Amino acid sequence: MTTSVKGITMPTFLLHITVKPQHQGEALRTLAEIQRLSLQDEGCVDFTWLRHEDDVNKFTLFERWESQQHLDDHLAKIIPVWEEFAPCLEGDPVSQSVRAVTELA
Repeated sequence: MTTSVKGITMPTFLLHITVKPQHQGEALRTLAEIQRLSLQDEGCVDFTWLRHEDDVNKFTLFERWESQQHLDDHLAKIIPVWEEFAPCLEGDPVSQSVRAVTELA
């Protein structure tokens, strides 16, 4: 799914993950570093990891890119980091496409 801002269509989605409790510290460090690096990627509009207050093992990423190509380039770079981080996860990540309400009004 994509979001349109100022006439530009941008891929926008949420990614939900749950980490194993014993990997909480590693998760905080790794997700902060992924966020820092991703915000430097060309075409990154928003990239914010959020930790749920009602369950500190759950995290949600809000991510928005200028184009699908920018997102694809980012994903190609980040795959090795995710592969290394995967053992910290409880289950598979769940991706959710979202749209701005301004597109729907």
